[in-house]
Amino acid sequence: MFNALTTGYLFLGGTGAGLAAVLAALELAGPRWRRPGAAAGRVARTLALPGELFARAWPACLVVLGAAVLCLVADVGRPDRLLALFASPAPTPMAVGAWALAATLAVAAAFSAAALLDGWAPPGALMRAAAALGLATGLIAAAYTGVLLSSLASVTAYQTPLLPAVFTLSSASCGLACVFAALVFVESRHAYVRALGALSGADTVVVAAEAAALAAYVAWMAQAPGARAAADALLAGEMAPLFWGGLVAVGLAAPLVLERFLTHGNARTQLLWASGCLLAGGLALRLCAVGLAAYDVTQMPELAFGLVG
Repeated sequence: MFNALTTGYLFLGGTGAGLAAVLAALELAGPRWRRPGAAAGRVARTLALPGELFARAWPACLVVLGAAVLCLVADVGRPDRLLALFASPAPTPMAVGAWALAATLAVAAAFSAAALLDGWAPPGALMRAAAALGLATGLIAAAYTGVLLSSLASVTAYQTPLLPAVFTLSSASCGLACVFAALVFVESRHAYVRALGALSGADTVVVAAEAAALAAYVAWMAQAPGARAAADALLAGEMAPLFWGGLVAVGLAAPLVLERFLTHGNARTQLLWASGCLLAGGLALRLCAVGLAAYDVTQMPELAFGLVG
């Protein structure tokens, strides 16, 4: 029902949107674009991060989002179908998602230019407005990847708001993972241990919320008549190794342990491992979600007609 391009879009689009939302939130909370002489509050001082981080992370965000768009265009096969969404007279979920993705791309491009073009000093008010826009559109684009699956009315396992919730939380966690990876290559990171601790704590909360939402989603599938076969395949069937190993153990449990025992002396190695585990878990989640469609009652006529037990 789905192919590798679909999975690539769901993963890259969610990761890029989550990274944009995280970076935009850090831009708003930090002191980078405040007026000269303006006093920074406690939150701004805690989340003060070097410009070196943003100079790496925003271009990476732009590349990831661009790759997601390419996957989507290649999957659809006709770019004019995507362009038609921007001219849609009705605010359908797909049209809203397309506009959010385009706006997030524009914000990432603006911050990438601000970081990479020497001698260009954009107004702080303009960049704060861009960050506010990026935060909103990034969250919408992250949720859209889950809404896109929910719009497939023929698949019972997708007909719940829990799926977009899981995807949104996973995208935020993958975005934080990309920030962790960028921090590894910031030579002056030891001066920002408070910010690192705050980000690690935030990701712990996000991962815990994602685990709770995922548990609720699986429980819902287990009692939904048309999705029980998908739940069985996920928990004890063909997809169980990917679910329990790739998603639960690597993507959720391992990062929680690594972030709980994060030490300053070995932070670089731990950050790399946490980042890799979070991203692997995000990919495993998309692979599991895409795979559920094959076990839906609508895709298995023998179940629909009661030919198997």
